[in-house]
Amino acid sequence: MEKVLVPSPPLSGPGGAPSAHEPAAAAGFTIAFCLEGQLRLDDQPVLHEAVALARCQPGSRLVVLATRPEDQRLRGPHQRRIGAQALASLRSRLASWGIPLLAFPQQSTAAALDEIRPLLAPDRLFQAQQSRLFADWPVAPERFPLVFSDFRRNLERSPEAPLPPPDFTGLGWTGADWPEAWPREWLQSPDPAPVADPQADPYRDPQSDRRSAFPFRGDEPTALARLQHFCGGSDGLRHYKARRNGLVGTEFSSKLSPFLAVGSLSVRRIWQEILRYQAIHGADEGSEWLKQELLWREFFLWSEQRHGAAFHGASGLQNRQPAWIENRELFERWCRADGGHPLIDAQLRELLATGYLSNRGRQWVASHFINSLQLPWIWGARFFEWWLIDAEPALNTGNWAYLAGVGSDPRSFGGSPRRFDLERQVGLYDPGQTHRQRWS
Repeated sequence: MEKVLVPSPPLSGPGGAPSAHEPAAAAGFTIAFCLEGQLRLDDQPVLHEAVALARCQPGSRLVVLATRPEDQRLRGPHQRRIGAQALASLRSRLASWGIPLLAFPQQSTAAALDEIRPLLAPDRLFQAQQSRLFADWPVAPERFPLVFSDFRRNLERSPEAPLPPPDFTGLGWTGADWPEAWPREWLQSPDPAPVADPQADPYRDPQSDRRSAFPFRGDEPTALARLQHFCGGSDGLRHYKARRNGLVGTEFSSKLSPFLAVGSLSVRRIWQEILRYQAIHGADEGSEWLKQELLWREFFLWSEQRHGAAFHGASGLQNRQPAWIENRELFERWCRADGGHPLIDAQLRELLATGYLSNRGRQWVASHFINSLQLPWIWGARFFEWWLIDAEPALNTGNWAYLAGVGSDPRSFGGSPRRFDLERQVGLYDPGQTHRQRWS
């Protein structure tokens, strides 16, 4: 994907003087960087380009805009909460260089520019890109496969290395530069839960449910600390494959996906840390399995780009309509975690309370929804996209379509969707009913 570089409208009317209908330009050259949902400073390639341009323009200043990505569809309360934490942390860090962050989290970049233009008209605009392992197609689009195994075998390049945060020295604003008319709400922190207690854990979200498997704040320092803990400060990466189907606690899986979803962590940074671990300890089963999970993410992101609307359609990539019953009363009960199946209701109670659900739990809930309740899979997918703290549209749809038998599951081409024997699953993964009791 290419960066978007858009010149602003002219800053002056005829003869070079400000017109009555255009903003007065502050002295210097102003560069705006739109975060587009990527709430971090680490591994932001387009931000490096913006800073490089600023270095070439004497007197340049940088302003950062927090805007909503054009393709962002649903973002529920749990993801909005940790996203606000990431945004507040980023605002504070940028302020140390004198760089303002103007927050328009519910507006697109175009709408935000329309709002600020009467007071600030950037000379150049840069827009961040979604964090991916590959900057361009890892498999040519005309040969892009329908199933993951073919994608993994036919990769045509290796992931790019991440970039460090750029140096912002000299790109900040002084007190005299700040337009007095900038609305206070543009500059206020949206953080609903600042860490005020010096004895408190700075990485723990004080608003999280005490039972949550993801009790962390969503900001970049927390994301990087969790990455270092999982890959180097614990045996989590080594035992990832063996533990990943757990249900309770923080350590059975990496817990990195919520940070990826709100853009406070780069997927290329995760990949590099895995490679660093493997250079020291060797490529073991756990580290290779986490690399495969990151490639799954990549597969769904590029598959969505390859297939467009069909990717999210009810008939999926296989273009076949699954059998379902549009029972809205049953669906509403299910949404309240009152569907009548103790295991599934417990999973849904955890989801509603915390936004988190284990990998195994997600598969149980989706399989039961599709195969036992026979409800439309796209209803379940949209529900998950709203409530999951780590929801990313392509990944969420890709996984639901896979289980519905209309997506990338190789077994479902010409066959039936996968389904789980829930009683057997409980015996394997929750024999003591620890999870069910916790969420009863």
